[in-house]
Amino acid sequence: MNHIILAISNPFISAGMASILEDGLGHTIETVTSLMQLRVACNKRDDAIVVLCSRLGDDATVETWRRLVRRYKELRLIVWGKSYQDVLDFQCSVPHVDGYLLESSSGQELKEAVLALKQGSVYVAAPVARYLAQNPHLDRNTPIVDKLSERELQVAQMISRGVKVSSIADHLSISSKTINTFRYRIFSKLGVQGDVQLTHLAIHSGLVEVNQHKEL
Repeated sequence: MNHIILAISNPFISAGMASILEDGLGHTIETVTSLMQLRVACNKRDDAIVVLCSRLGDDATVETWRRLVRRYKELRLIVWGKSYQDVLDFQCSVPHVDGYLLESSSGQELKEAVLALKQGSVYVAAPVARYLAQNPHLDRNTPIVDKLSERELQVAQMISRGVKVSSIADHLSISSKTINTFRYRIFSKLGVQGDVQLTHLAIHSGLVEVNQHKEL
């Protein structure tokens, strides 16, 4: 685990991160700026620590990581979140995340996160820890979390954020027909009548931030 992949879309930011991490930590650093480059990098270094920008591939980022970690089980992940909604998306859809940072995290926090993972620990930036501690999703007994599969939860989150069915299908690489099958299964399991009721339930359950509802 002496290789770090900085998967950050902005090359100036990743260059700054690389400069911070090159300071005597004894590892090699690679920077990538797209999901395709990330796939290639992980194929070459399947035990790397990946610092992943939560918006690297927009809504396809979570699904891409899910597939990568299923294939390369030794990869370790630090999510570099642009918002708390991004943290929730990874928390709900990815079985294991080794570290959470925010875009506002300091260089020292980045260094501490990488060191923690190299030592076999996890790292959660203090603001993220406070947010997750206050979020009812951690209870794991909310109606959505308790009743839905991981894939259903992923689709429910995206619907509740206002993502169109066609966009969800593109991001998850499955058909719109399959997404609609998931929708109606979700409605049935949760006892809701449509997207609006689902969105209210998702917000109430802490799975969606109110200001993250959007149309793509």
